[in-house]
Amino acid sequence: MKKTIMASAAALFLAGCTSEDARPKEDVLETPFASLEQDAEGTVVRLYMWGGDEGINEYVDRFVTPFLKKRHDITLERVPIDTQDIIQKLRVEKKADKEVGVIDVVWINGDNFKNAKREGLLYGDFVDILPNRKLLDDTLNNDAGIAIDGLEAAFGKVQFVMHYDADRVKDVPQNLNELADWIAENPGRFTYPEAADFTGNAFIRHVMLRHEGTETFEQAWAYLNDIEPNLWKSGKTYPKTLAQLDRLYANGDVWMTMGFNERRAEQEVAKGVFPKETRALVLEEGSIASTHFLSVPFNAPNPSGAFVVINELLSPKAQLAKYESTYWGDGTSLDLDKLSDLEREAFLNVKAASSTPRASDLEGKVAKEMEPDVFERIRSEWPEYVAR
Repeated sequence: MKKTIMASAAALFLAGCTSEDARPKEDVLETPFASLEQDAEGTVVRLYMWGGDEGINEYVDRFVTPFLKKRHDITLERVPIDTQDIIQKLRVEKKADKEVGVIDVVWINGDNFKNAKREGLLYGDFVDILPNRKLLDDTLNNDAGIAIDGLEAAFGKVQFVMHYDADRVKDVPQNLNELADWIAENPGRFTYPEAADFTGNAFIRHVMLRHEGTETFEQAWAYLNDIEPNLWKSGKTYPKTLAQLDRLYANGDVWMTMGFNERRAEQEVAKGVFPKETRALVLEEGSIASTHFLSVPFNAPNPSGAFVVINELLSPKAQLAKYESTYWGDGTSLDLDKLSDLEREAFLNVKAASSTPRASDLEGKVAKEMEPDVFERIRSEWPEYVAR
């Protein structure tokens, strides 16, 4: 307990040391980037992000943190927290006119970005000041249909896939109807995270891909209610997070897991956490493609450091380390045609494991992400219509 109190006190002290005392945003955004790098040297930058995936956490802790320390003498502190909680924290600070907060960089996308943009919770149009902006894929200019307007920088792009244990799942379902039949034939061996979880929400959106129009939600709730009695724990409880679902899969309690990032199982198999016969499944209804972003809050204490960190995370070296399966296996937001021949070849030479879907598995099955309002409605209605 004493160590925790001392660490908290030290963090507060460092927050004061790195604060730029609400320096006018116009001044910061118009400062030459070389000067921002000088300002950032020796400072602390706090990255607030979802912490539910150990591979992602290891990428930040084992690659990004020492990389930034060596490049800029920046001390990166990763703070695991649900993005919704970050947005709520910023709302409270905005209402209280708190000009200097504690969050420097936030990992964000979808409805959280929509709300943050609408409520003025982000720093401003900063993307074009980043030198590595020129390497980004220019098509990644909206977030679930919302124009980014320079308020966030594309960090990675992924596809939603399901994974299953081929030693146990012999008759692999190819669509949602077959999945419902498989669940009925294998009671207790499938579940999904609750709707408040990003991945659970996404699974429900995939159920909705079968339907269009005003009855979409009603049809989705009907499907989910039909499969519920045969879910893990008879549907009386659901995993609260993807991490909990992954543990159930790793332990053999369920025979399928799921998530955004088609390469997410590679490292888990290599470490012996997931079954060695883990394979990917892309249902016929399609796989939603999603881009995730990095942004800076309106009251970031160290915006100079934040911009330097984001710029480095968009560098070919950091993106390649993220793309490889050593830690994360996350898709790159860079346009490979904008890289040098050597850099481009490094990406193209990364081998995929047997747990990763082939390009042909995704061909013709890529679905656009739904509007952020759908996320919110799923979160509000699922507890009443399904999990009640």
